[in-house]
Amino acid sequence: MSMERLQAALRKAKSPLALGIAPTIGEVAAPLKKQFEEMLGSGNLADCEALRYHAMQLLELASESGLAAVVIDADSFLPYGMMGADVLGNLVSAARAKEIYCIVDYRTTRPNPYLTAENAPDGVTVLPYVGGDCVPEIEGKSIFATVRTDNPTGGEVQNLIAGDRPLYVALAMQCARRGAGLVVETGYSLDVRELRRRCPSAFLMLKHCDGENAAPAFDDYGHGAMVADYTLRKAEDVEKAKKSLKEWVSIV
Repeated sequence: MSMERLQAALRKAKSPLALGIAPTIGEVAAPLKKQFEEMLGSGNLADCEALRYHAMQLLELASESGLAAVVIDADSFLPYGMMGADVLGNLVSAARAKEIYCIVDYRTTRPNPYLTAENAPDGVTVLPYVGGDCVPEIEGKSIFATVRTDNPTGGEVQNLIAGDRPLYVALAMQCARRGAGLVVETGYSLDVRELRRRCPSAFLMLKHCDGENAAPAFDDYGHGAMVADYTLRKAEDVEKAKKSLKEWVSIV
């Protein structure tokens, strides 16, 4: 897997911050959306092109800000069918061209087709509750198992007790043994601490997490985890987020 390459990129960037890209058509600037509607007519095609432009601007922000990685939400694009898939493919190709480590949040149960395609991303997320075969070994690629989600009813399943631990922890331990990274979305330090304690060598991808809550995921050298921030839209916001994280985590 390419987890080592991701960690090396984070060390080079001197920051564990990644840019989350999950745009909705509602957040696209009204003048921009109108411009595409005037060219293409209202509908999915205009929406897709507006999303393409908006997401490419975010990718450029990540590049210019020196971030090592981006996490792209597939659900922002795939509901538009083939047009959305084309936009997603363009984003992956653009990230690779900019030498930004690109993870696509597919939450798939069958990652092979996504990671063996010609313009495949560096890594994808999977939903591991279907079983361990969702974490195959694919040379040069990374798989991130989403073991702890932020949807309100996630705990109904993830917090079920499996022996002496919650189900999400038991599942995380199995995925970590297969070499997968672990995705934690709740932003709670208790979840982060528990997974780090049970999976000491696993790479953790944290979402919706500030520096204080993320800190337990990192070792003394600032290695072993990444924080994906989906709120960043301007260069000054990125620098502020970097500075805030650095108060809790320093990469050496």
